[in-house]
Amino acid sequence: MEDSSASNLPATSEPTTVSNKPSVPTTSYEPPISSSQAFYDNSLALDNSQFDNSTRQHIYVATTGSDTASGSASSPILTLQRAADLATAGTTVHIAAGSYKGPVYIKNSGTLAKPIIFQPMQAAKIIITGTPSEADEHLFHIENQAYVIIRGLEFTNFWTNNEQITPTAIYVTGSSHNLLIENNYIHDLGTRVNNDKGNAHGIAIYGTQPIKDIQINNNRVENLSLGRSEAVVINGDVTNFEVNHNQVNNNNNIGIDIIGFEGTAKTDNDYARRGDIIGNTVTHNSISGNPGYEGEDPSAGGIYVDGGKQVFIQNNTVANNDVGIEVASENFQKLTEDVWVESNTVTNSTYAGLAVGGYDEQRGGVRQITLVNNTVANNDLGKQQGGQLLMQFNIQKLAIKDNTFTSSPSGYMIIANQLDRGEVSFQNNRYLPHNSHSSLIWVLGNKEFNSSSAFENCAVLQQCK
Repeated sequence: MEDSSASNLPATSEPTTVSNKPSVPTTSYEPPISSSQAFYDNSLALDNSQFDNSTRQHIYVATTGSDTASGSASSPILTLQRAADLATAGTTVHIAAGSYKGPVYIKNSGTLAKPIIFQPMQAAKIIITGTPSEADEHLFHIENQAYVIIRGLEFTNFWTNNEQITPTAIYVTGSSHNLLIENNYIHDLGTRVNNDKGNAHGIAIYGTQPIKDIQINNNRVENLSLGRSEAVVINGDVTNFEVNHNQVNNNNNIGIDIIGFEGTAKTDNDYARRGDIIGNTVTHNSISGNPGYEGEDPSAGGIYVDGGKQVFIQNNTVANNDVGIEVASENFQKLTEDVWVESNTVTNSTYAGLAVGGYDEQRGGVRQITLVNNTVANNDLGKQQGGQLLMQFNIQKLAIKDNTFTSSPSGYMIIANQLDRGEVSFQNNRYLPHNSHSSLIWVLGNKEFNSSSAFENCAVLQQCK
């Protein structure tokens, strides 16, 4: 596969973007939020809190310790599970360098002023590993707990050949809330099932009951074998979250996924909502070589919103994935709504740079989606007519403005299905060729256009010449 860089893109725009371009009126669609506003409410964010260390309790863990010890610095305990059993509000669990076994079940909650913290001792490298089973699928398991911080730990070498097991480094479920997962390194774990029944995750937030106030920041999630699942996923009844400044790379399925309507929640709100995805680096996430997708077209999104609502996606670097950023809904008659995609750089995707809408007519749809000020370049490297922007089925209220689209050698800019589309607007986008000799192609249904104005007039005004 060609892996060309977008750093040498031509600086001249496609001729039809000059001032004599026919006017395409905008619709009545108003974007859901302003470009300076995000959805996540950080008023209760644990990373903003200051803790009085003098009043905290301290438990020490070391590979030379004993679970009958006191847990003091001079008499450490041996296992992380024993530390989790003992840790109550206001406790910091200090972990000495070494390798420790999971699973670890978090048994208690902290408070906003006194969270429970799991972290390495200064400069210590902590490796958490294990052997997953049907009873113990997760290295760290948090269920119905709150005000817990997991930071600075390494999770790896957690593999299964059993299709009934979903290995996961950090798993959150039940009615948990106010959790901070930061600065962890999750890598080289997952499923080795050689069919389409395998699943695994790096970090998974599953809102079977209402979950809220979740922060997933500054983690590295890499080299995971995911089967039919995702590296970082927020699924079900989860509200108020952020997934910021993570590195999600070299996984064999979706990088970051915000999901709704899969039957995860036992409540009426079975969808993730009110969250930010900001400043992440998401690269080389692809189903290529994944036995769960043998023979299927490249479909792994770097960042994917599937049934989520009120999601703000900003300033991410998304490169070399199957699809860069996708906003869709896989479930029939269900909508992904209020998603703002701003100032991201999306390059070198195998299929499409940006994709919006259900991938066939029997899927769900999208409403109130804004794509603004993104740099989208050199996608569709697999020459599958995904283009820089793929407009799929069941689209309602889509605004596309102030973006810069630069073609790959395929020449395809925007590919749109011929469908009953709701309000779609184009405003102040730039269309640049891959090089000075490149021609540009827009597609609407079975009709090709060689200028953006002709395509936009057809798509918006139904004036198709």
